[in-house]
Amino acid sequence: MKPRKFLPLLVLIFSIAAAALTNHMRGINAVPVLDTDSKDLIIIMYHSVLKDTSRTGKYVVTPDNVKQDIDYLKNNGYTFVSAQEVIDYSENSTGLPDKAAMLTFDDGNYNFYSYVVPILEQTGANAVVSVVGRYTDEFSESNIKNASYGYMRWSEVYDMFLSNRVEVGNHSYDFHSTDKGRNGSMKNKNESMDEYKQIFVSDTEKAQNRFMTKTGFTPVIYTYPFGAYTEETTQWLKDMGFKLTLGCTEGINRITHDTNSLFFLKRYNRPGGISTEQFFSEILSGQSSSS
Repeated sequence: MKPRKFLPLLVLIFSIAAAALTNHMRGINAVPVLDTDSKDLIIIMYHSVLKDTSRTGKYVVTPDNVKQDIDYLKNNGYTFVSAQEVIDYSENSTGLPDKAAMLTFDDGNYNFYSYVVPILEQTGANAVVSVVGRYTDEFSESNIKNASYGYMRWSEVYDMFLSNRVEVGNHSYDFHSTDKGRNGSMKNKNESMDEYKQIFVSDTEKAQNRFMTKTGFTPVIYTYPFGAYTEETTQWLKDMGFKLTLGCTEGINRITHDTNSLFFLKRYNRPGGISTEQFFSEILSGQSSSS
């Protein structure tokens, strides 16, 4: 009867050998397994929106352009998602549509409030508007409302925080300029990392403090001025409570349940002077996910 003690061992050896053979055979004709735990996300980046067609250009579109873009995406099966929905998908595995699109508007122009918000309400779309703290301070102090060239005041920014169509991003307090010897919020070559961290964190916190003081809210989205960034800023922004960052590199984003996929998101700049069909045919032809 003693030989029976070897049966479990023989069964184990046979099972291991069979598994190894199966894996070998699978490897011969391996079929790539699709990652069903991820979603593609296309982000469109707008800047100023003006009715005067003579002023359209690389960073200026018309309200009609925005409306036509929204209609095009909806008619082609895209669903507009909020930044919070994307964050929730990554952090909590909540649902996200297969063809997800996000609209973003940089700089906090007053024409966003004048022209874009009514379009969002009309179409049911939503967007992120990224505000430069210094600009908003200046136009709040002068109390100028100028859709042709001006920025939202803190009263409008407060309205945007309350809106169910708009999310607000931090676009720095005072990095959005080219006359201060720095490329956006990027590190200068002559700075040590400690010096740079102090400057970056100080500017970001100043903007966050202004948001809190003036509206009672703080953004969880950081939008890099001019898309210029230094990779070390990701951890600093996480430490300050940011959940998602926007850059200016073009491409389709692959959002996963790894929250690192929420940082340095790619966006397509929408220029004026071309039709909606032309713009989207160029960026969506041969669409493939970013890695």
